[in-house]
Amino acid sequence: MNRPSGFSLVEMLVAISIFSMLLSLLMLGYSQGLSLWQRGQDRSETWLSLEHRHQLLRTLFFGARFADYRGRGWRTYPYFIANQEGIEFMTRSPLLDFSGRVKPVRVLIERDDNDQAKFRYQEGRRHSDQGRGIYWDSGRSLLFIEEMRNAGFRYLAPAFPLPPDLYSAELSDEDRLRYRDEPEWLSWYDTAILWRAPLAVELSFRDEEGARHIWSFQVPGQADAWSLRGKIKGYD
Repeated sequence: MNRPSGFSLVEMLVAISIFSMLLSLLMLGYSQGLSLWQRGQDRSETWLSLEHRHQLLRTLFFGARFADYRGRGWRTYPYFIANQEGIEFMTRSPLLDFSGRVKPVRVLIERDDNDQAKFRYQEGRRHSDQGRGIYWDSGRSLLFIEEMRNAGFRYLAPAFPLPPDLYSAELSDEDRLRYRDEPEWLSWYDTAILWRAPLAVELSFRDEEGARHIWSFQVPGQADAWSLRGKIKGYD
């Protein structure tokens, strides 16, 4: 007796089960691949966004103006006050105004209780400076970077050897902070004490993915046309 041709019900069910398993594996691989691609795309956009902000800050510091008519007595020095949490200085490259217009600016790290930090930029009002007084404009503020961790600034102080006619024992505690034989990285900076502008500024932080960023910015090495350098006897 001849058996009928074709597949039995059991064979069909086994084939469908195998096909379903293969299809599930393919869909899982596709889903994981799509997720990895999306994460890579998001990561790429984050890096591009950070790189854009890096370049804006580079321009901001490169345009720093170190007019040294802020001072006490016969000594004058540029306007640059800073610590690990932020910096105040003058620049001709403000981010929210016309390039070339010299304005006071500050960049601040704002932390919460979990050491999560935000990076904020703010400009002073027009026609305010270290000589006439600085007035910060609350409407000229920009949230620059969010979701930072372990953020902080530091500053490269130039070498300033102790003159041969001075003895370290005769210096005040403040004066001792000023002199050094080699450039040195500091966690603070105040030209009222150090007299000279820093050679470089460094910002370090971890982004939301945990990646470490270290941004170094060069600043101008000399005062601008407003400077009193050379106009006051004894200034060097």
